[in-house]
Amino acid sequence: MKEQTAMNSTGSTSPVSIPALLAQRPTAATLIADIQNGDLRVRTRAVQEAVLVGSSLIVPLGRVMAGSDPGAARAAMEALRRVVHHCARPRASAERRTAATELLKLTSASFPRPVRAEALYLLGCVGSPQQVQAIAALLRDPALADDARMALQRIPGGAAARALRQSP
Repeated sequence: MKEQTAMNSTGSTSPVSIPALLAQRPTAATLIADIQNGDLRVRTRAVQEAVLVGSSLIVPLGRVMAGSDPGAARAAMEALRRVVHHCARPRASAERRTAATELLKLTSASFPRPVRAEALYLLGCVGSPQQVQAIAALLRDPALADDARMALQRIPGGAAARALRQSP
């Protein structure tokens, strides 16, 4: 059985089995609170455990990235990347689709440009023809056109290629 190290209540680390970690499954709310916590150890643990919550964490992490705390924003971005890359693993097509849907929400104009650009980058990892039209619409946004173009270039299939050929 694989073992990982986990932080105990005293702040030291000890080996913990993966089933034991899953039994303590964190929630989106607890992980977001831990990422916003000023303690580096707490933040680091939350980033590492983000994959246990999965794609439901994507939009809340985007909100933290958009916040005023640069340390929390960096931790949220790392957690977001881990979650999305975990959803992109082989034989996880349902998680991949959900992650892509959630990432599209982060491309909304209500989020600052850095959050939107990161979402587009990650959409290039998990996106499919179902997201092409929404990404292609961002080609008209001068602040995001290059990011949208790069995302489309990484999405396989004819729909993305057609969108790129038709872009201004």
